Amino acid sequence: MKIEDIAGIIEKSDGAVFSTVNEKGYPESRALLNLANKKQYPELIGKALITDGNRVSVYFTTNTSSRKVSQLRTNPKSSLYFCIPDKFLGAGLCGIMTEITDQKIKDDFWQPGWRIYYHRGSSDPDYALLKFVSEDIRSWYHSAEHTFSVSSAENTKA
Repeated sequence: MKIEDIAGIIEKSDGAVFSTVNEKGYPESRALLNLANKKQYPELIGKALITDGNRVSVYFTTNTSSRKVSQLRTNPKSSLYFCIPDKFLGAGLCGIMTEITDQKIKDDFWQPGWRIYYHRGSSDPDYALLKFVSEDIRSWYHSAEHTFSVSSAENTKA
């Protein structure tokens, strides 16, 4: 398995399960729109998902006023899970999620259909763009577990 296979799972997954650490130290999970899904967001191909060695970067949008953004500002350690259930494929990523404040980057990701959530467009103060950068990835692929870590040059098969 290669990191490109992980990217393929991400690009086909309808959504992402995103977990943060809450104020009591427990994981808290919720669903996010998957901007890296090629069918749902073809205009973001090449932007919303980037691979570099054993590392994956994925972008998301949410409300700045949300609890998840508050939790990320306190503790950026988080996890994502992408899956294609009917094919028994999945990828769990652990890493760091940060808020992007550069308006040019936020403008570059902006989609007109998001005005329903952010009435003032890409400059709406409640429009948050988040960037996740993986440290470790565990994947279930072709009946085997595979792991990728930025601290190792190769992936391992469990």
